[in-house]
Amino acid sequence: MFIWSRTAIKQDLKNKKSHSEIWRIAAPMVLSNLTIPLVGLVDSAVMGHLDEVHYLAAVGLGSALFTFIIWTMGFLRMITTGLVAQAFGAQDHQQIRQWLYLPIILAVAIAAIILVFNPWLIDLILWWIDGSKQVESKVIEYWNIRIYGLPISLLNAVLIGWYLGMQNARIPFLMLITTNISNAILDWVLVTLGMDVDGVAIASVIAEALGLSIALSALPKLLKQHPISEKIKLAWHKLGYLLNLNKDLLLRTLALETVFFTIHARGSELGDQAMAINAILLNFLLLVSNGLDGIANAVEALVGKAIGRQNWLEFRRSVVVGGFWSLLVSLILSLLFLLFGFWFIGWLTDIESLRQAIQPYLIYSILVPLVCVASFWLDGIFVGASAINTMRNSMLVALLIGFIPLYYLTKPLANHGIWIAFFGFMIMRALASWYWLNRGLKQGRYIDNEKITRQV
Repeated sequence: MFIWSRTAIKQDLKNKKSHSEIWRIAAPMVLSNLTIPLVGLVDSAVMGHLDEVHYLAAVGLGSALFTFIIWTMGFLRMITTGLVAQAFGAQDHQQIRQWLYLPIILAVAIAAIILVFNPWLIDLILWWIDGSKQVESKVIEYWNIRIYGLPISLLNAVLIGWYLGMQNARIPFLMLITTNISNAILDWVLVTLGMDVDGVAIASVIAEALGLSIALSALPKLLKQHPISEKIKLAWHKLGYLLNLNKDLLLRTLALETVFFTIHARGSELGDQAMAINAILLNFLLLVSNGLDGIANAVEALVGKAIGRQNWLEFRRSVVVGGFWSLLVSLILSLLFLLFGFWFIGWLTDIESLRQAIQPYLIYSILVPLVCVASFWLDGIFVGASAINTMRNSMLVALLIGFIPLYYLTKPLANHGIWIAFFGFMIMRALASWYWLNRGLKQGRYIDNEKITRQV
């Protein structure tokens, strides 16, 4: 059985309905997702225009540490999207509610546990950081403010995932636009009033609270559209299912964060300037990932719905058309960095030594959309299918075979070496993901093989 025939792909790309379905979800998500790195870029720009480089290095590292917590709990968004999309496709209103309330309960419990253990987390951060004393103190100052916004961040993750699973991108769009634009504005205001990294952290917490208020206010109306005839059953045993899926996602996230932590650690070994360079490059990477994630979000929702309906043609069209637009968006992003990369750097900082030092690294930002596109697209398929163990496997292969060997081989190249190793990691991740996707399809893991045969 030929899963991807040239004729089928051409037919899918000519299907106007598939393109409109992708962009019905992707358009608001791309626009809103692109405001997420805007916050990081504004943070960097605000800190980059202060008189010392350690402010920029501290915000970059502090933000990375907080992001690690959020990404570790990424199942609250990813798994919710896949499970709700499948329930929506099957029109199971009871499960639509279960996969809203259970992740919310879990998010609140996780946030409470992390806040209890925060003093020990601070000790761990101080042990891990190998920067200057100025960077260490500012990182802890940032962390001690930002961590109290963790419950809000995790609830936002659950609700964004739930709305996407419900094929509703409008509310996540409003949430993210509100959060990220208000964050950027508050950054400028608070730093202008004399604050530094503390102002950046306070701005983030307030902005996320505004986003959460939008999500909660929209819930009652949408739930009324999916009524249930009996009392909602929370099905507590499904918390175990959520945690089991999280086990795989946790391993995946730890592998990914090992890469990003190594980038920060290598930068700290090379000095504050290298840390600042990597903070800017990672913000550029965040811009790319959030742009591509907008398409992946649409793929997640549509693939999950197709699996709920066991509709092979819908599944294939979502994958093919999503891949087409992912590639096109990656080409546009590469072109933007090629044409405007030096201008971006000038906007981010007026520290002349930093501007000069970062210019040789701009090539990585130009190439990174093309290197990363396949991984984001394939992850969208796996999230929609709740195939978290496949995401785990590809990430572990990429770390062990792609990143670690290249990291040691390229160490003589100093900071350039770490970015070359990152590229090797992303390429290996894409190859492994593609292999397991096709293997899973042939095994009937996502759509029953008999239904594929009947629908081809």
